[in-house]
Amino acid sequence: MASQNRIALIGLGYLGKIHLKLLFENTDWRLVGVYDIDQNLCRQLSEHYNVKSFSSLYEAIESTDAIDIVTPSNTHFDIARQAIIAGKHVFIEKPLTATLKEAKLLQSLVTEAHVCLQVGHVERFNPAFIAAQPYFNEPRFIEVHRLAQYNPRGTDVSVVLDLMLHDIDLLMSIVPYNIKKINAVGSKLVSHSADIVNCRIEFENGCVANLTANRMAFKNVRKFRVFNKDNFVSINLLDKVTEAIRIQNATTNSKNLIIETGKSMPKKEVIFEHPIILPTNAIKEELLAFYTSINSDRKSIISAVDAIKSLEVAEEIEEKIKN
Repeated sequence: MASQNRIALIGLGYLGKIHLKLLFENTDWRLVGVYDIDQNLCRQLSEHYNVKSFSSLYEAIESTDAIDIVTPSNTHFDIARQAIIAGKHVFIEKPLTATLKEAKLLQSLVTEAHVCLQVGHVERFNPAFIAAQPYFNEPRFIEVHRLAQYNPRGTDVSVVLDLMLHDIDLLMSIVPYNIKKINAVGSKLVSHSADIVNCRIEFENGCVANLTANRMAFKNVRKFRVFNKDNFVSINLLDKVTEAIRIQNATTNSKNLIIETGKSMPKKEVIFEHPIILPTNAIKEELLAFYTSINSDRKSIISAVDAIKSLEVAEEIEEKIKN
């Protein structure tokens, strides 16, 4: 299926340039060209990478089999809609669309066109999160802090869609239960929408998640902590470090930390573990997953359906903030 290796990149901003470099270096994809509304920038980068500079979105879509959309959130729906109607496979940066209504319309189009659509929730491919997955065992409490220094890029949407959506996606991927209740508070500082948000999400199985997102912080922090049935795992998504603590009945001659749990109660041993973190590039891995889905007819790792679930949660959080 060699023809499906062709891909065109739409959007050459900060993140688009990263995608451009990775697609150019990737031997699986054949980058046929780039398009951006800034035609001067488009020509400069096309000359640097020796790829075609498309003069219109229509030309880019018609010249390829798949497109990589790395444009502002409010343009996602229209670009993806045109590509899907044309029968092209679509990789689209998160959020899938600016509104839940648009996301559901795209999902309908994907179903009709029988194409592959993958959403760029890149933290799913973070090697620290991947290393933590074996420890996820009936999560009871999850605490997340995602703090970022101010950057005008992304402020076209609230901090919920800009930053917190990453963690909502991770949360929904490890807690396969319906949500019972959401409480949220937020505050505007410099944007037209919330810049700092805290929310509490309660699941029907009793699991509780506390998420904080702040894009006006003094330093960047991306920490995801999960308290499971029989362990605790701390994931530093920024520094790519995962640490786990397991507690089990103490064994004879154990060299681990032993703790007394009370009269007539068995002693417990505490086991500290540092799983190996593979030195992978998360964006490169998600683009490879997109390629694999197309060429093996597999369901996208993060499909429109998955993205819609996260957007539904995000929309409810924003509604709670407004009220």
